[in-house]
Amino acid sequence: METLQRTGVDEHGVETLILDRPETINSLNGDMVAELSTALTAIGEDPQVCVLRIKGQGRGFMAGGDLRWFAGMFEAETDPVKRREVVLEEIRKVHDSILAIDRMEIPVIAQVHGACAGFGLSLAMACDLVVCADDCKVTLAYSGIGTSPDGGSTYQLVRRVGRQRAMQMALLNERLSGKQAEEWGLFARAVPTEELEAATLQWCHGLAAGPAGALAKTRRLIRSPEYDLEAALEAEARNFSECAGGEEFPEGVQAFLEKRRPDYPRRSGGQG
Repeated sequence: METLQRTGVDEHGVETLILDRPETINSLNGDMVAELSTALTAIGEDPQVCVLRIKGQGRGFMAGGDLRWFAGMFEAETDPVKRREVVLEEIRKVHDSILAIDRMEIPVIAQVHGACAGFGLSLAMACDLVVCADDCKVTLAYSGIGTSPDGGSTYQLVRRVGRQRAMQMALLNERLSGKQAEEWGLFARAVPTEELEAATLQWCHGLAAGPAGALAKTRRLIRSPEYDLEAALEAEARNFSECAGGEEFPEGVQAFLEKRRPDYPRRSGGQG
């Protein structure tokens, strides 16, 4: 059963990946785990894709893991040691999707409406930018079902909102509105629901028209693990000089001097 839709690349170079289990608010099951990893890897390798947008079909973005999927695993394996091994293998497959996003050389934007819970929040935070409906409902949810988080959420959450608010969300299982998520710095932008599609596409199209190589390098620098100032400065110097040796930086400078919009070359693979 297909659990995702790929729209194909539009005229701007934007691909949209749609989570498509609307009857369960797009909750994650074994089929979606496999399809999500495969789709994200393929999109990351497609030179025609300049920007990826991820959104949910139906009433919400994603309600988290499908608890019936977990219940089935628990019923199938009653031995605690073997059950841990089975779940560990499955969660590692889930994490392949997060790593696939991290390894991309293109901007990835999540468009969030309705419920965004559990792995849904992990998936959204794995993206570079999140645009959400101001009335969407955001919660980490894991402590509510007696487990700890997955999907990189503990890594992402504290870096976005700080330790105290991360603890507040993770331990108290508090729910935020989209507007609160924007105010906390969890998501980049909150807009009225009726404006969500247009607002997200506006950012997608703007990024798709930008300097692909420079954006890939900027994305990688910001996503790099913490390192000391000297290492950060050296990484910035190396990437800046690589931009100077390409086509985009000279075009950007020339366009500024000529008071015109830059005409950057379309991404064609191997950028970054």
